[in-house]
Amino acid sequence: MLGECSRNESYDFTRYFIIVYIGTPIAAAGVICNFILFVSRLFSRSRSRRSPTLYLLVLAILDLLMDLLYIPFFTVDALAIYNENEFLYHLWHIYAMFLFGTSRMVQFASTYVILCATMERFIVIAEIRSLEFLVGEKGRYGTIIVVLVAVFLLRLPAFFEYNIVYRSDCPIYLSYDYEPLLAGWEHYQIFNFYVMTVLHIFVPFAILLLLNISIVILTRRKIRGIGWAVTTFIDMPKVTELIRKESISSSKKRRDELRYATWTMVSIATTYLCCSSLSLFISVMENIFTENTLLFHEDGSSTSFYTLATDVVSILVAVNSLLRIFVYMLCSLSFRPLCYASSQPPRTNP
Repeated sequence: MLGECSRNESYDFTRYFIIVYIGTPIAAAGVICNFILFVSRLFSRSRSRRSPTLYLLVLAILDLLMDLLYIPFFTVDALAIYNENEFLYHLWHIYAMFLFGTSRMVQFASTYVILCATMERFIVIAEIRSLEFLVGEKGRYGTIIVVLVAVFLLRLPAFFEYNIVYRSDCPIYLSYDYEPLLAGWEHYQIFNFYVMTVLHIFVPFAILLLLNISIVILTRRKIRGIGWAVTTFIDMPKVTELIRKESISSSKKRRDELRYATWTMVSIATTYLCCSSLSLFISVMENIFTENTLLFHEDGSSTSFYTLATDVVSILVAVNSLLRIFVYMLCSLSFRPLCYASSQPPRTNP
């Protein structure tokens, strides 16, 4: 009878430590930071919902959801099995598939919101007239709606990949079995590969990498162009001092706005690329080098490296969302005054 019972992934101290003592504090900090971003004036002002920061507002919401999902999904599972807590063990299996499907949706949506925001920055910098309709208010709302609907439809099957069945005749911690529903269907496996691996990892990674390089190159050219125009104008003889000062101020403001807006988006995309590199590597090894000994033993079971790597991938998702607030603090002109003002004592009227 024991041979028919399922076996959960074990937790040694290393894996337990990584999830509980490293991943959980990062996720908790991400919840706090993304909540701050959500309620801050940067995102709460009505103009933010009519500007490119609309993408950043949606991204903050998705990041907040992703960090909130980490603790009940990963932390509770580790606490239940490693500490042999029966209550948490049974509780986790009640909501596990719901959180699994939700996390797939949120993570997928977050990736494409970053891609859309980066694409908009590229359209603006490259001055692509034929795509200008995408950078307006209606274009942004339309793009976000299309992305969210597409993500919902593509990742909805994730909720039905497995059916968790309780086996009362099995010992505790061996008593839940995962019966494949869609996961046991060959056509779904092919669909899942193209959606989860190709559309979620390979395609966004490649496009973001190319867009980032292009945006940096184009931004440098535009800033140099603005600087050349200012120098030429200043050197004109007998131009009034007022016009000269206004020109310098206006051009400096344009350069700063261009630079900070670009570097905000480039930094967000770069942190995503860095934090997704391990996931990309694991996906390549899983799907291209299927018989590699780095991830799988000869009997088909997962190696310790594979198990720990997948845990680290989940933590890197939380790290990626946590880094957003630091990107805005360093790169966003509109967010800096909020941080500065919050650190200053209130002024009193004389």
